[in-house]
Amino acid sequence: MNRALILGSILALAPAVASSQVGAALTSDSLTVTVADGTPLLVEAGALRVPETRRGEPGRTLSIPYYRIRSTSDTPAAPIFLLAGGPGASWLDQLERYESSLKEVRFYRTLADVVLFDQRGGGRAEPAMSCEESRALPSNQQFDLDWVAAAGRELLSACRDRWRDVGADLSAYNTVENAADVDALRRALGYDRVTLVGGSYGSHLALAVMRAYPQSIERVLMFGVEGLDHTWDDPAARLSTLRRIAATAEASPELASHIPEGGLLAALQMVLDRLEASGAQGWRPTDPGAAVSPALVRWLAGHQAGNRNRPNAWPEFILDMYHGDFSVAEDAARSLGDLSMDDPMHYSMDCASGISPERATRYAADPARALIGDVNFEYAAFCAVWPARDLGAAFRAPVVSDIPTLIVHGTWDTSTPIENAREVVATLRNGWLIEVEGGTHGALGNLYSHWESAYDSVGAFLRGETVSFPTAVTLPPVQFSVPGAAH
Repeated sequence: MNRALILGSILALAPAVASSQVGAALTSDSLTVTVADGTPLLVEAGALRVPETRRGEPGRTLSIPYYRIRSTSDTPAAPIFLLAGGPGASWLDQLERYESSLKEVRFYRTLADVVLFDQRGGGRAEPAMSCEESRALPSNQQFDLDWVAAAGRELLSACRDRWRDVGADLSAYNTVENAADVDALRRALGYDRVTLVGGSYGSHLALAVMRAYPQSIERVLMFGVEGLDHTWDDPAARLSTLRRIAATAEASPELASHIPEGGLLAALQMVLDRLEASGAQGWRPTDPGAAVSPALVRWLAGHQAGNRNRPNAWPEFILDMYHGDFSVAEDAARSLGDLSMDDPMHYSMDCASGISPERATRYAADPARALIGDVNFEYAAFCAVWPARDLGAAFRAPVVSDIPTLIVHGTWDTSTPIENAREVVATLRNGWLIEVEGGTHGALGNLYSHWESAYDSVGAFLRGETVSFPTAVTLPPVQFSVPGAAH
């Protein structure tokens, strides 16, 4: 029988007829799923019903689907709850689609029970929320952020109204409620204390759980850290990350002789200066109707930067533009074709987490924006029309905690710069940061793949043992090639 149909039937079961039941809100059953490598895996699959909002009068309820995978250890450690990123990504999908995720789950299973679940509004949760609206971008027109902002607000307003019409309280899809769901699932599954493992938005959620339910958390493993006041991106930190990546590229023997004076970022600035001076056309020998503009080049400033599998992609993107070839930017402009919005989870969660006034003022005046543009354009443009409940200054304050916490963060992480991790670990009294030199947004996966001690050391930490971690791990160097050699 199709796995999706089986899971759907489980989620549809009312508590009174569920094949097994733990508390009035939880349903569960045994289920064999086909995982990423094509093999079957027996899991406990079920769903927890939670209130849509815990503020005010009881109203609608939501369904949070989960898999529980029992440990193979005779002396299991505290159960491991895996927190997906996004927000809105699906750990259930990851287990079944990606071998790297499956390998990680199998490792954790040797240590403890592993619980995967999809967060409210995302993945296979019910309702699984989406914005279906889209709009075609004007053809043969330069990329214009003002147009994108106006069109995006119209699309988001339509999505907002559609969900409101079916009774959804969009302001209830925030990280405080999400953290309460995590603790409710812990209690429903009968665990006193659990360990949290999360990256990107999953680290944001982990920090919120640590603050709200410290007595329930044994320890925490985080990567790609997004602190509670890091939802909006720091332009200076983003530019610092690009500088680190550029320095490595510029020092490579394959690229060194092809880099203009001043380096890659100076070449990017020269491209922008020429575009500004020429009205974005005139001086270059490519398609005169292409929708390239300074705004588009800034939007793409970090395109493929830090991609360890394609290290030449970002340097060649800049070098091609410097020499008058805008084909990559033109392709990107054409690929925008239809403007579509992220699912509601992104806007509800991220707009609710918001930004502190001090940080907002600093980001708005940051000179890095002249080179890499407004990295927070989407928040500034779209949060105004989305009915998020700002979680406030107390939510965004640094988390001060004694919970043992290991942070793994890459120096090439362009999504959540390593400056985030350094700031977060400073107030964790029992925290440790491993800086992964050359590591990406998936620095924990980088560590598992390239550091021979990773599984032993992380495993010992998750078992509750005392571990001496290095402050930095350097990944094997990426292999650059002579520009154009792969074409």
